[in-house]
Amino acid sequence: MKQNKQSLCTIDTQPFGLIDGESTTLWTLANSDGMQVSIMDFGAIITSIVMPDRDNKPIECVLGFDSAEDYASTSYRSNNPHLGAVIGRHAGRISHARAPLNQELIQLTPNLGEHHMHGGYTGFDQKWWTVSATHADEQEASVTLQLFSADGEEGYPGNLNVQVCYTLTANNELNVDFSAQSDRDTFINLTQHSYFNLALHENTVSEHQLWLLPQEIIVTDKDMMPTGAITKASAALDFHSARPIANSVIDTAYVLPPHSANSIIARISAPDTGLSMAVKTDAPVVVVYNAQHLPEQQLLKRKSLRPFAAICFEPQGYTDAPNQPAFPNNILRAGATFKQHIAYIFSRDPIQPVIS
Repeated sequence: MKQNKQSLCTIDTQPFGLIDGESTTLWTLANSDGMQVSIMDFGAIITSIVMPDRDNKPIECVLGFDSAEDYASTSYRSNNPHLGAVIGRHAGRISHARAPLNQELIQLTPNLGEHHMHGGYTGFDQKWWTVSATHADEQEASVTLQLFSADGEEGYPGNLNVQVCYTLTANNELNVDFSAQSDRDTFINLTQHSYFNLALHENTVSEHQLWLLPQEIIVTDKDMMPTGAITKASAALDFHSARPIANSVIDTAYVLPPHSANSIIARISAPDTGLSMAVKTDAPVVVVYNAQHLPEQQLLKRKSLRPFAAICFEPQGYTDAPNQPAFPNNILRAGATFKQHIAYIFSRDPIQPVIS
């Protein structure tokens, strides 16, 4: 256990079980308001986010498991939903698992039919990360994890060093900061893949209110591959006026407006708990996904997995950018540093006074 007794924010560590015979460690960041965020060193996975609701009842706000073994089960890996994980080297799809780079056609591992998805068969969600730094004081607690991805892994060029820093503030803000460096030009598109459900019970997120700043989306074909076009969201996908998610089916890359880095770009709220979460990012795109393909799994102590049980906000670069000349590229040049910031900001309605 590592914590500063004088601080309002703390860090705690504990064993979390085995993955492929190796011991995992869980790092839990906590503040004085009762919010806790737990991160596993395998996959840099956020396994838990607990936030007190309007009645001060602790609410589990993300889908996940209470032991590492569940993240390594055969059934989980065969349908890998990437619960809470860091996704890389390249989040999303790359068509036909190949893309041009410096007059060379880079062949990547096809792991979604003939296409490449979320970094390949052994993406960053299936890697062991090393904790390189921790910090706790009155205002925040943080843990930094790092990963080395060798030249040629899943077809990607360049030896890549990646860092992710998770910081919980005293004001219930979870900051996720990525950085990466490569010794060769390579593709990079990192994101965080947590599944959020702010409700009290293990139902779907259909009653959650959703608001989105962006009103333009990337057009895709039947294989969910971008056509290169960007268009205004249809009425079904336009959440610029907040409304319940209801029976919406969302698996969409929304293009963020220019200069939105300091603005809230998404917000959800759960009526039964009074909990809300806002999202900020300096990424140009946010993929919003309400988990229609999530495999069913009943859990005794956590919200069960099922289709539409949660919603993901995945800030990232443009989908399939390496193959789309009209899109800003996702190329990291040798010697340069990639950086990206995501903030998940939690709040709750005030407790209503009891009138007698």
